[in-house]
Amino acid sequence: MEEDNFMPMPMNMIKSNISLLLITVSLSGLFFAPAAKAGTPEDRVKTAIVYKITKFVTWPKKKQSLTLCILGEGSINSELIKINRKSSMGRRLSVTHKDLNAPVGKLCDILYLHSIDQASSSKITSSLQGKPILTISDNRSFAEQGGLIGLARQGKKINFTINKSSVDASGLNISSQLMSLAKVIE
Repeated sequence: MEEDNFMPMPMNMIKSNISLLLITVSLSGLFFAPAAKAGTPEDRVKTAIVYKITKFVTWPKKKQSLTLCILGEGSINSELIKINRKSSMGRRLSVTHKDLNAPVGKLCDILYLHSIDQASSSKITSSLQGKPILTISDNRSFAEQGGLIGLARQGKKINFTINKSSVDASGLNISSQLMSLAKVIE
């Protein structure tokens, strides 16, 4: 019978092997993590519109920066994140994703709602009535349900609707130039 020449491994070698294994596992997450869903050409157009809209809105209190909060999941999120840290009329944009339970009335200057069910969307817009928060969404009939600006695709174009009574109640001022480009409802 053969003798087993087993020699125990020194503790420092065990620790270094475990450390190496942990580093390898954590780095593999960087390479194999699912990529964020890429934005579509329509998402890029909507993002450009959102960015341009910020140039035509005046908030009641002068702001050095504007926080754009995103509610909902979808490919447009990856496009909206791209305008993070851009400047709009001397104000720096800060783009962040929030969940439905976040106190958006305290955290956001601009709120983009995407892929949110109608009941939640209505609840959110109702809670923000009278607050200087620019609400924008591509959800169907958003402006008609009390949101400030609704984006909608018609053919190959993205059009927008502005709810003037909601804008007036918010204390925000939307320039007449932007109003002339939109469908305005009362």
